[in-house]
Amino acid sequence: MKFEKRSDPVEQSTPIDPSLGQRLRDRRKELGKTQQQVAEEASLTVGFISQIERGISTPSLASLYNVAKALESTVDQFVSAAPARQHSVVSHSGQRQTYKVGGTSRFYEFLERGFPDAKLNACLSHVPPGHASEMMSHEGEDFVYLVSGEMLYEVDGVEYRLGPGDTLHFDSRRPHRGTNIGPGTALELWVGTMQLFPE
Repeated sequence: MKFEKRSDPVEQSTPIDPSLGQRLRDRRKELGKTQQQVAEEASLTVGFISQIERGISTPSLASLYNVAKALESTVDQFVSAAPARQHSVVSHSGQRQTYKVGGTSRFYEFLERGFPDAKLNACLSHVPPGHASEMMSHEGEDFVYLVSGEMLYEVDGVEYRLGPGDTLHFDSRRPHRGTNIGPGTALELWVGTMQLFPE
C-alpha cells in the first residue's frame, strides 16, 4: 500500500543548524542522486528537501530517518550527540541520553531497548510551543501518549486534539504530523516499530 506525499511545514520559528543541510547535500552528491530522487525515496517533497539542504527547515526525526535511508546512511550520522546503544531493561529519569536534529529547540530523550533486535523503539519528545512538524510517512506503526501539554495531530487528513493522558495509535505509512498548540512545551512519549538508530 502506498500513500501520497503531502505538504511541507507551515512554519519554522527556531534557528536552524546549516551544517545538517550541508552534510545531507554532500552525501547526496557523493551518491550522485538528485533532490527529486531523495524526495521520492523519503516520501517528502522536493521543495522540503531543498529547504533542508539550504538550512531553512529542519526535518523531524522520522523524516530524517527516511532521508538518511535514501542516502544509504543512518540517522545517528546526522543528529547531535547520537545516543550510544546499550541494551537495558530499565531507563531511569534524569540519566537518559538526549539528542536533537539540527538547531531546533525540540529535543528527544532516548529510551533504551531492552534487548537486541527488539521490535519496539521509544523516546520522549520535548516539543516547544508553536512547533509544527512536516507532513511525513514512514514504515511501521506509531503510538503516542501525551504526558503534558496540548498537541494537534493530523493523520491522513483527520485532526485529533490531544491533552495530557490522551493517546493516538495509527499506521505510520499514512501521512501525519503534529503541532504544539499549547502555551508551553509539550511532552510526548513515542513508541513505534521504526528502528531510528541501528543496533
